[in-house]
Amino acid sequence: MIDRSRMGRLNRQRGNSFERETAKKHGGRRTGMYGGPEDVTVDGLFKIQTKVGTMFSNKYWGWIKKIDVKAGEVPYLVIGDAPGPGVQRRVMVIMDERDWLDVKEKAYGSTTEDEV
Repeated sequence: MIDRSRMGRLNRQRGNSFERETAKKHGGRRTGMYGGPEDVTVDGLFKIQTKVGTMFSNKYWGWIKKIDVKAGEVPYLVIGDAPGPGVQRRVMVIMDERDWLDVKEKAYGSTTEDEV
């Protein structure tokens, strides 16, 4: 039988750890513990919501990895829904975090924790 309190505690610890890891990589500070919708804030630039666990889409990952790129090119995936007439389409961009950190550094300079 599953100990629900232990499972919840471990899930919360995993989520908190992922928030700390993300804040460090992105040069931000962890704000999720204060109850807002964002988990990490990168001052004046970004607000980040983190999720770790079963929500990872292998389908999306596979589509990104199939893109044939040359040096200097960055692959990313654009996903949109088909809501029907009169309803605005929702669209999101998905890319490998390592590529995003490279793009962000080129655009904004280094914002990693070690160099801020």
